[in-house]
Amino acid sequence: MIKILLLTLLIAYTTVNAQYSGYYTVNQNINANVNENINVSGNVNVNKNISTIDYGKLAIANAQNEKTRLANQKYADAKQKQISLEIASDTTKAFDYGFQNTFEGKRKDAKPFGFRKFKMSYRIPHNSLFVSAGAGRFENVSSDDITTEILISAPSYNKDKVEIDIEKKGKMENVKIGELNENMGPNGKDAIFIHKKDLNRATVYGIKGFKSTLIWEDDYQYTITDNFTSYDPNKGNGVWYFVKVRTYADKDEVTFEELEGRRYYLRKLIEKVVSTAQVGDMKY
Repeated sequence: MIKILLLTLLIAYTTVNAQYSGYYTVNQNINANVNENINVSGNVNVNKNISTIDYGKLAIANAQNEKTRLANQKYADAKQKQISLEIASDTTKAFDYGFQNTFEGKRKDAKPFGFRKFKMSYRIPHNSLFVSAGAGRFENVSSDDITTEILISAPSYNKDKVEIDIEKKGKMENVKIGELNENMGPNGKDAIFIHKKDLNRATVYGIKGFKSTLIWEDDYQYTITDNFTSYDPNKGNGVWYFVKVRTYADKDEVTFEELEGRRYYLRKLIEKVVSTAQVGDMKY
């Protein structure tokens, strides 16, 4: 009787949201104690969902695909090829073989961020994985066209002494799971369907902070957005640090499981880049 009730609820939810992925539905909305042999028509498959994901297996597959992609490229010498293949097996090697970028903001460049002057420094991963795609933006595209972008923001000084609670902001209390949310997305003007939100501890620019995760889709793409935020109240009126990471792909080409696998494969590298970034020589 319980299984029938759960199945009825699952089918009802699927009917209402048939155009959206059901990958996160089991964990978010339905008690998933349904017989594994039951299959539901539509986008929800109780046999394959976020609760059954094998991150280790997906990471191995990503590493192998990356090795294949890099092995087929042309290199100036054998050493460069060796480095690329090392990175494919262990993405944190892209940090070790990367480039330390230093940016000095003065006067008009520093003013929009509330400073008179500051200097920031962060590691750019090796270009076998991430390439520059604009100021502070670095992009990786997998062999199956999953894009991962790192957007590194300059620090912001709390010039107006505004009360800042990054934990509360990271919880995104105004965001509704399992619903269309208006005025969101990359341009802040779209309606997007929210599957999941999460908040975890993270180190950002050397300061203890949070990683706020939003998993969503629109009419075209599946996206996982990770916002890394920290706040240091001990520097003047306080300094806010922020890095955004997006993992996304065309809905017709990939699944959320593939997105989750790619995100997991690059996770340690990205967290290392975010945690080791530094800001100094700040003048308010």
